[in-house]
Amino acid sequence: MDCQAQEIANVILVRVAGRIDHTTAKAFEDALLPLLDGCSGEGKKALLDLSGVVYMSSAGLRVLILAAKQCGKQYGEIVVAALQPLLQEVFRIGRLEMVFEVFKTVREGLEAISPAAAAAYDHPS
Repeated sequence: MDCQAQEIANVILVRVAGRIDHTTAKAFEDALLPLLDGCSGEGKKALLDLSGVVYMSSAGLRVLILAAKQCGKQYGEIVVAALQPLLQEVFRIGRLEMVFEVFKTVREGLEAISPAAAAAYDHPS
């Protein structure tokens, strides 16, 4: 599991890759939650790029729920983008699209939550 963060305008873009299961969920939690500390209102929003996640167990989903709760307590916004087909199915079955707004691409997510971040984003769609 790898977790890399990049600030783009008022958005923290967190790219997650690899497997998130019972052996890596704690490392994922320890890497992700501190990144969301300033996620509040219009000041800072969060977008999780999950395009590199090949597998996520319920332990990983728990970390995502904790992240959503943390952002909610701070009146912040967190969205996810670029889910692989397997993870799309997990989100659908777990009804996580009721917790997270899900976007097909990182660019679509940025355009929805921060036009300034979308304009500064230098990756292809």
